[in-house]
Amino acid sequence: MKKLVTTGLALTLSVGSGLLGTVGASASTKPIVIGAIAGTTGAYGSTGVAVINGTQMAVAKINAAGGVMGRQLKLVWGNDNASATTSALDFKKFVSEGAIAMLGSPDTATTTVTLADSMKIPDLGAIDDGGPAIYPNGPSGKPAPWAWSNSLNTYAWGQAVGNYATKSCPTGLAVLHDPTFYGMGGLAGIQQTYKKHLKLNDAITENWSSSSPAAATMDSEIAKVKSSGAKCVDVWLTPQDQATFVNEMKNLGDKFTVLGNDETSADATFAGLAKANANGMISAELTAAYAPNATVKAFAAAYLKKFKVATTPFAELSYDAVYMLAKAITAGKSTSAASIQTQLNKITNYNGLTGKLTFTKQIHVTINAPQLTSVRYSTASKSWKPIG
Repeated sequence: MKKLVTTGLALTLSVGSGLLGTVGASASTKPIVIGAIAGTTGAYGSTGVAVINGTQMAVAKINAAGGVMGRQLKLVWGNDNASATTSALDFKKFVSEGAIAMLGSPDTATTTVTLADSMKIPDLGAIDDGGPAIYPNGPSGKPAPWAWSNSLNTYAWGQAVGNYATKSCPTGLAVLHDPTFYGMGGLAGIQQTYKKHLKLNDAITENWSSSSPAAATMDSEIAKVKSSGAKCVDVWLTPQDQATFVNEMKNLGDKFTVLGNDETSADATFAGLAKANANGMISAELTAAYAPNATVKAFAAAYLKKFKVATTPFAELSYDAVYMLAKAITAGKSTSAASIQTQLNKITNYNGLTGKLTFTKQIHVTINAPQLTSVRYSTASKSWKPIG
């Protein structure tokens, strides 16, 4: 686990320039408190660490530039370790300490979105990969009024999986998924673009508080996929369990085209565990991350220098979330929850690290399928290559 740092950082990045500083006179010089919740341990610990790292980098950059309306940002954050109880306690604790908005959580959106709506506190950033955490009645339904997701969107990644399966899986598609917002969002996205009947639709409960989430091997699931007749299977599970699946598949002598989810290619967890068996794995990446511009490259270099590990989309989207929150505060010249809600719903084509980002009353996610590139893992180059 990499050390999380709260010291200042001087970055020569153009993202968010001209948005902050001393816009208008502030009624207070006290710091503006924002809270953040992310699981920095457990199955998705690497994601949580990236979320907090990216958040800290944005806060440091904003403060070095003069803060928001002449006030410094103060970040308070907690590790929920994928526990809804811990998440709820942290959320309420940070609000009691004066937090005017919350960031996260990647693992416990059921909790944070519910509390945001009941307490009327803005929640944004990495919120359980968007999907039904934001749109409980599907992507065309009304979004949660107090939650805005900058996160990788399960509906979008599911649509990418469905598109690939429609074109490249003539014998059908099997899907293994967890039964949470995360897995159900992926499944819903797949079914939006894959109109055929799934050969197998199997829900698997994982223990996200553990770095080894599956209690058993994937042998029985592989047998189910084999019996279904499908030659393609989407394993919408943790990177650890995805690696277990492809390693067991190899040991058993079975051959499937294996597809993943937004976590598969986000960092090196899956490829590092699957090793040679990662070859040929299908996923998708943010085009902005796969083909980075100069600003994204500068951020990546600064992140690597600071944390001694490569950046991930979760660090970048968390950085964007802080800047969009700061933009909303500045635009409304207020830290009141009602003002922030109004202003977040007006942000259009914000030039972020993760692309052109927009929120409206109906659009509460920043990432959608057109922003993705389908990729395949190559063990020869140890990298994800675009699928032609």
